[in-house]
Parts: sequence; structure tokens; C-alpha cells
Amino acid sequence: MKERWVTRLQSLTRRTRKRLGERVLREPFQLSSATGYRTVGAVWRPREGRARSAVVLCPGTNDAAAVFEGWSQPLNAPEIASHGVLAVVFDPAGRGGSWGPEDYGGLEHQDQLRVVVEYVRANYRPEVLGVVAISLGLAMACGGVVRHGLPVDWVLDWEGPSDREIITAGGSIMEPALGHGLDDEHYWQPREPVRHVGQLPCPYIRVQAERDHAQPGELRHAHRMIEAASEGKLPWFQLNEHRRNELPASVRWYPSGRLAANRTLMTWMERLT
Repeated sequence: MKERWVTRLQSLTRRTRKRLGERVLREPFQLSSATGYRTVGAVWRPREGRARSAVVLCPGTNDAAAVFEGWSQPLNAPEIASHGVLAVVFDPAGRGGSWGPEDYGGLEHQDQLRVVVEYVRANYRPEVLGVVAISLGLAMACGGVVRHGLPVDWVLDWEGPSDREIITAGGSIMEPALGHGLDDEHYWQPREPVRHVGQLPCPYIRVQAERDHAQPGELRHAHRMIEAASEGKLPWFQLNEHRRNELPASVRWYPSGRLAANRTLMTWMERLT
């Protein structure tokens, strides 16, 4: 029985890919960051017509652009493009085809986001351009938009860690620290989204399920990000389906799981683009 369901799911995935492939095009690009590192990526676009909106997808821990071209993540670039929106993906330094060492959302990754946003603005001229951060991709998204004053219309955060405590699960997962201690301010300051969210020049949306994808018992990061946003000067912020600029006493969390996350995020894509 289990084998039949697996075979059926794989067949459905192949059929879905074929249908999407008939409706979208993939246009690769190669850019250079300020340090001279090669940054590679691609723009997925509708095969017919001009897309008026675009989203840049920032991948999570250790992931490259390819993660958005499969089905392991809550968002899929060809699926987004099939709905008439440019889906822009790239390999952060240390991953995929891009040069340089792993940076876990630090200054290099933030600069790569800059060159990608500038490339999309100059070559595709979308009327609306947003940034979607998946998990730890929030470090490069939030820090990059603030540090470089990027001309984006919104930042959507899917369950991103807020600070060094959450990023390292209280010091138990030290891979993203790259050998630095939790007391190393120079290392952590650029990588903690909670420090930057209040300085965003655009709206901020936090999407959070009751069971976090990375740390199932953790929800403090969602509270910390929304509280920091409420203390800043950004145009507006929103947590899940609560009202804009609301700090809810009792949070209505989204359903958990990848498929539920896909439905939630695609709904937000429709609203924002």
C-alpha cells in the first residue's frame, strides 16, 4: 500500500512539473558581488505575457537556488511563475555555483541580495518587487534590505529565526556560528534579523505555523520579530491573519506542514503581487 502511494505521488509530481514547464521559462544570470564573487541564479517567468510583479527568494540554512526548483520547500519557483509572477532565485556564497565561503546570512549574502535586486529592477522593471525569506534566509533578507536600502515593496518572513539564541537553538546547533561564540557581537550583529526589522523601509509580514518547521517547540522568534517591528518606523507589519500593526495577546497560528505552508504562502503571493 505504502509503495503504491509513493509511486502515485512521484507520478503526480512529474505530471505537475511537465504542466509547469509548458507555462514558464527559466532565464539564468551571472552577477558579481562587491567582493568580486560570482553570484549565479535564475529568473523564472511566465512563457507568455509580461509579469508586473517579482519576488526574490532567499533560501534557508545551507540551501541553494535549486531548493526552490524542487518540492521540498513550501515555495516552488516554477509554480510562482505559472501564476504570472517573476520568481527570482540565486545561490548564496558557499552554495551551488556561486563563489566564496559560506556566510550564513552575513554581509556577503546581504550584498548578493543587493546585486540580485538591482539586476531584476534594471532588466525586468517590475511594478512590485518583494523579498521572501525562508527560515534563516531572513538574516540576509532583513539585513540586506536595511543595510543597502534596497528598493523593495515588502519583506515576507516564513518562520525565520530572530537572533543568535534561536539560530543556534540556545547554543546547541553551532554550525551557523562558523566557530564564533554567542558573545561575538561583531559576528552576530549583521545576522540577527530582530535588530533590523524595525528599520525596514517597507512592510514586514511574519508567517508562522503553530509547529515551527525547524524547532517544533519554538515560537519566541515570531513574538520577538513582531515586537521589534512594532517598535520601529516601518510602514506596517503583520503577523499571520491578524490586523496590520496588531500585537495580539493570543496569536492565531497557521496550520503546520509543508503543504499547508505552500497554500498559505501562495495566498500571500496573490495578495502582495
